[in-house]
Amino acid sequence: MASAIATGISQLVLLTVYWVGWSEDATAASTIAFLAGSVPHFLMVRYWAWADTDPGRLRHQLTTYFAVTLLSGVASIGLTTVAEQALLPLVEDQGWRAVMLVGSYLAASGPVFLVKFALFDRAFASRRPYPAASSTRVRAANPVAPAVTSS
Repeated sequence: MASAIATGISQLVLLTVYWVGWSEDATAASTIAFLAGSVPHFLMVRYWAWADTDPGRLRHQLTTYFAVTLLSGVASIGLTTVAEQALLPLVEDQGWRAVMLVGSYLAASGPVFLVKFALFDRAFASRRPYPAASSTRVRAANPVAPAVTSS
């Protein structure tokens, strides 16, 4: 959920920055969008998704988050820039150009989601032991001894 919200924030910022014309360069616009989604994403991942408030783990989490996010961000920004150079010259209208850019940014970000999730889970998930199982044992309805077969 945190990734979906952060992606929505990034997409909205990218669409606004590029469409309004604050930046007509895909690299700059997607960088601004990426940064706009990264900060709330870190906060949501740490405090909401994995509910980790241990201050002793913050440095490790920030390092992991920064490294993983930087690599995925570079990939998303680079692919968005390539898409701008390849596809957007075919479209004249700035609004449609912005929509195409948002689509290419989203497509570039999608493939890295599972890898990012796995790495973030490793860095952010608390490693508290699971609650002890109930002392009530569950038995099969008709247990069969290991060497006994029915005929």
